[in-house]
Formats: sequence, structure tokens, C-alpha cells
Amino acid sequence: MARVRAAGVLHCGIDVEEAEYSTSGDHGNREAFDAGLCRAVAVAVLGENARVSVAHYPDDRAAMQGLNAGEVEMVATLTDDFSHSVGTHLELTRPVLWDGVGFLVPASSSATRARQLSGKKICFLAETTAEESVRAWFTRQRLEPVPFPFQFVPFPFQEEGEMQAAFATGNCGALAGDRTRLAETRAALARRGHRSRLLPETVSQDPLASAVRAGDPQWAAIVDWVMEALVQAEESGVTQANVKAMRARAAQANGADPVLRFLLGASHEIGPALGLDDGWVARVIAATGNYGEIYERDLGSASALKLPRGENNLWLHGGVMVALPPK
Repeated sequence: MARVRAAGVLHCGIDVEEAEYSTSGDHGNREAFDAGLCRAVAVAVLGENARVSVAHYPDDRAAMQGLNAGEVEMVATLTDDFSHSVGTHLELTRPVLWDGVGFLVPASSSATRARQLSGKKICFLAETTAEESVRAWFTRQRLEPVPFPFQFVPFPFQEEGEMQAAFATGNCGALAGDRTRLAETRAALARRGHRSRLLPETVSQDPLASAVRAGDPQWAAIVDWVMEALVQAEESGVTQANVKAMRARAAQANGADPVLRFLLGASHEIGPALGLDDGWVARVIAATGNYGEIYERDLGSASALKLPRGENNLWLHGGVMVALPPK
């Protein structure tokens, strides 16, 4: 925090996940969503006029190296698994985005569920974790008792553009890849007049979390609780439009929701323990919106990707996003 405040700017890393460069994942470009998370942390620490300097990295490995080298103070989203959290000298927050392998089919396809892809050519980028996940899923399906043989017809590609061309010309029954990547592909194909749709299933789980260097517990706690606050704000109904009124309501001692009082600084607890002021959460929500607003704006219905929230919905609405209790 002292370094960020002395510099007057938050240096934040964004993994743009270039398809032909990365073999550790097949995520789509999350730049706008990640930039929202970076801005949220910057505003918490530096105030409403906070500056953010973004460094772009082509894959997880390069982002981790940049973070450890001190080029940035956080990476907005990084795969949260054993290989990224053990022996890396990094600390990860709660998952801030749940991705995972799904399937994109032509709009004309009769398939409405993933199991209906048996016997159809499944196209994917070779030698990626997406390939591993889809092969494992098809293997599991063969073990299930079904009234017909479950057939996996793999069609691997080395290049994203070549694979998209094959899909557009009807040579793929489906594309397999992480849903953020598939949403990006769907938007690109639509611009060229090719309509497609995502099937509802996610056949693997790939959580993404914000990352900081290990060894600075205060900074790790700040980044972690910014993410928690974004989710709690959505759960508590605090939005970019109403945060000022909600903070005034929270300041009323009699009958005010204790979670709101904590979240919006009325109980004078959420700021001092982190080295921040009492109003940092309200300031962040005013600048970026809550978690749901960031998601819908940058990945969801208001974005070009139009990616359904799925697991990224609040637990109240069937997702897995749960805010930690303040006490």
C-alpha cells in the first residue's frame, strides 16, 4: 500500500490469454472485466481519482513472472489451482470469476445438450487444458449406462483462426473451449454473419482469482476484501446508483442492517483494520458498481460477449458467489 500511494498509481497486470500463445488455458480476453477489478482496488487505496497503469501479459506464466518481478502489484485474474498457488510465492483471493469448458454449436444445430454431441466432430485447440478437459468429459460419458454408444470424434487445431474457419464452414459439430473464449468466438463469428449459440453445460471448473505477491499480508488483505466487498454489495442491494443513499441509511444507528453498517463504514470497522478510511467501499461501488454490475457490463448482457452468469451468479440465484460474513 505504501508503494502504491507513493507512486500515486496502481500497476495492475491483465492476462489477455492469446490463443496461439497459451497452452495453460483457453480463456477468452477478459480485459474489460479485469480492468474493473483493478480500478476497484485502486479507488479503495488512492481515492476516486485513482490512476491505474495496466500491463498486458500473453498467458498465466508471463503474468506470474511479471508479478514476482515487481512489474505490477496485482494480477486481476489468474487460474486458481494447485500449480498457481503452491511454490509460486503468490497469494490468491477468493475466486472472482468461474470459467470452464463448454461447447459452442451452430445456430442451426439440433443439439441442445452436450450429450447430443456424440458422433459429431468436436473442434478444439490442441495441447491445451481445454483439450484435456473435453477428452476427460467424453471418457466419463462413455462409462455412463446409455441406450446408444457414446462416440467422441476429436478434431484438434493448432490455430484459432483456422478452427473458426472450419466451424463457420460447417466442418465442426461444435467448438470446445472455456466459455469466456467461446463467447468471444461467438461475437467474432456474428460480426461475419455466422450465428452460433452456447450449450448450457460447463463440463469442467476453472476458477480465476486475483493474485498478489506473498509476504505482504496487509496488501493481500486489501485486495481480498475489495473482492469480498464487491460481492457483498450486490448481495445487499448496493449499486452504483444508490450507494450514496444506502450509506446515509446505514449511518442511522437504530434499525439499520448490521451488514450494511459494516460494509459502508458506519460501524468504523472495515477501514482501520486494513489501513483504509471508513468510506472506501462506498467509494469503490460509486466508481465501478458492485460485482454484478461489473460482470454484466464487461462480460454479460450489456457487453458484446453476452456471457450468461451461470456459476458467477449470487448463491441466492443459483450461482456460487457467496460473500463472506463480516464477523
